[in-house]
Amino acid sequence: MRTLHKFGLTAAAATLGLAGMLTPAASAQSQVTAAPSDCPKYYFCGYKKANFKDLAFKFKDCYMQEIPDGLNSGGSWYNNQSAGTKARMYDKNKKLIYTTPGAPSSDAHGDWRPVWYIDAC
Repeated sequence: MRTLHKFGLTAAAATLGLAGMLTPAASAQSQVTAAPSDCPKYYFCGYKKANFKDLAFKFKDCYMQEIPDGLNSGGSWYNNQSAGTKARMYDKNKKLIYTTPGAPSSDAHGDWRPVWYIDAC
């Protein structure tokens, strides 16, 4: 089970705006040019580090999945699913906290702290 951080979701929503993996809205891109080489078509990929470095997971199935332990701070994601498909991010209580822009989309600089689950589509 992931470690709980003292980072309240209400505070996160107010502070971070719940965009681009809970970072300022300007960082989430709805259109991107090329997927990282380790993120295949039809997958939503999560990275431990910014700029799509150190792949942590890749999900393609349409159900809520827990993200791996150790994603407790920054990172990034790339939505390389079918055109227009949106992924959803949930907190530890399985409450929806963010929906990505339609694929292809990405956030090169994000924060995994409030995110515990992903539904890729």
